[in-house]
Amino acid sequence: MTSAHHLYALPEHRRLDLVARFPDLSEQQISDMLGRNLDHFGLTCPRADKRRGHLPSVALLGDDGRWHLRLGDAMVCSVRARLFLDTSTTGSAPGPRAEIHHEQWAHWWTDGRRYRIESPGPHIGTTGSMTMEWDATLTGEEKRPDLVRPWERCQINVHEGDWDPCRIAPRGSWRVHRRTEYIDVGGRMCHVCGDSLAQDLEYNRHTSRIRGVLCQECATHVTACPHPGGCYRADYLNSPPAGHLRKIYYVGGNRDDRKQAGHRAA
Repeated sequence: MTSAHHLYALPEHRRLDLVARFPDLSEQQISDMLGRNLDHFGLTCPRADKRRGHLPSVALLGDDGRWHLRLGDAMVCSVRARLFLDTSTTGSAPGPRAEIHHEQWAHWWTDGRRYRIESPGPHIGTTGSMTMEWDATLTGEEKRPDLVRPWERCQINVHEGDWDPCRIAPRGSWRVHRRTEYIDVGGRMCHVCGDSLAQDLEYNRHTSRIRGVLCQECATHVTACPHPGGCYRADYLNSPPAGHLRKIYYVGGNRDDRKQAGHRAA
């Protein structure tokens, strides 16, 4: 029998979650992984310098029919790489009739019959890259970012975490409903770090209960937290702000809640 003391130092629900997450590892191996994380992180998990989610944002309609996100005084789609976006408040935010320059790079490959705008991967054939540039003029029409559907958004930097998740659920979508419920209770900022916008549902693998909505970074790293307490990630895992909702995360597909409600009623 193994002691697995790092694993058993955690609250039971976290221990069971980790065991469910790593079914191919023994308890001792999971405990050793936590021990390595303790040695690496120290007394608390590190925080990233990423407080962009606190900046005011608004979606602005362009003459291209797309909605473009203004974050602080900067347009998110005005630079190809989000890293270079200056979001400082200068009082010079673009308004109606402002032209927003767009630039997008794409890698392409072809096997001689078909073209694909993507990384070539293992494909054999001709490859290349291209840069597209164009301007979009703002019309002056504004909208809350969370009310703009994904396919209506300008696609430059759209997946970088600056857009609020859309609240308008497609027919039969449980994910959007669940995410909206948890954001309404736990807030629009990440339920772990509070520094970036909440984007992704996160759930306990043992119970399938949703714990909260996290930013992209926290969704990736939160369960690596080895601390029983005294750490912002541990605080979330021990007592998530919207965890009392206890909604189920449906693993394996897009489940229609209305059909399930009908079955339960029957």
